[in-house]
Amino acid sequence: MKSFRLGWCPPEDGDSSSMYVQGVPKFTIFIKTFIEFPLFGIKTKNMVDNLKPCVFDSVYNKDCPIFTIDYMLKEAEYDITERDLMLRYGGVINIKLHWNCNLDRNVKLCKPEYTFTRLDVPFREKPFSVGFNFRYTSTWKQNEEHFRTLTKAYGLRFIITVSGNAGKFNFITLTLNIGSLIGIFGIATFVSDVIVLYISKKAGVYRNYVFEKVHLKPKFDEVKDHVELQVEKNEDQLLNDASNMNT
Repeated sequence: MKSFRLGWCPPEDGDSSSMYVQGVPKFTIFIKTFIEFPLFGIKTKNMVDNLKPCVFDSVYNKDCPIFTIDYMLKEAEYDITERDLMLRYGGVINIKLHWNCNLDRNVKLCKPEYTFTRLDVPFREKPFSVGFNFRYTSTWKQNEEHFRTLTKAYGLRFIITVSGNAGKFNFITLTLNIGSLIGIFGIATFVSDVIVLYISKKAGVYRNYVFEKVHLKPKFDEVKDHVELQVEKNEDQLLNDASNMNT
């Protein structure tokens, strides 16, 4: 019994070696992003208005949004052997732009911070699927015969993510925070008193210093005697006044 399969010939050769274009590390990528903070009604971008030809430098040219492939590879992967393999067999790099803006200042002073991270598995770990590649085909017809070319392309894939936060002074928010802070201090004092006076091992000693014992019965007797004595004096005074009036 024979079976037939309809397909393209010859089949893909998985053992063929890949080659990369010379000078790729000098290629540049222009990253252009716009962000908006709807709560404050602010919009901005990651480049200056009068942008001139430039290349990003973390020290001397931070405002330039043009990066070389070589710079991004060095930031994402420190091993030179891994970088060479990425140029040959491909790789995945995440480019993250993080904005941290103080909107009390000029919005033009708000600039993103760029970080580069490698996402694919390093070649030294010998993964099942290395690097990054994809296949595409081109077909044509000549003399009533169909032809197809299958190309397996290796390359660098860049994934760009943008995040950020912004803040601006608000008097109402400041007042609420101060009130909350005062409340926290009050609760802290109450909790400290409870722990010291009722939970700690020397709670009795602390209570003797904090509380004053008052004996109410002797005090009441003294007050009663004083009142009775005062009443007797008042009665004697009234009797004397009455006798004087009769005479």
